[in-house]
Amino acid sequence: MEITINQNDDAVRISVKGSIDEQGAEKLKASFKSLNLKKISQAVFDFAGVDYIGSAGIGKLLLFYKDIALTGGTIHIENTSPVVYELLTVVKLDTIFTIKRI
Repeated sequence: MEITINQNDDAVRISVKGSIDEQGAEKLKASFKSLNLKKISQAVFDFAGVDYIGSAGIGKLLLFYKDIALTGGTIHIENTSPVVYELLTVVKLDTIFTIKRI
């Protein structure tokens, strides 16, 4: 799995390519820890290259949300495949994140 992070002031864009399985979820977590979360008010995940996300990946997204929500931050997930979009909406993540399909 590949992760590219671009941060400008209070916004961060995280592009992910590959499967977010248990190993990928740990890589995501390590990437989050490298950010200055207190300065982020908006995080955008680009999932154009994500073909799978498991429960570990969903858990890491929720932990990240918890951390940035403390300072009023929001998360948007863009370019999800139909399969990933369906999974994220079935587990009701669309109630706390803005999620857009490809």
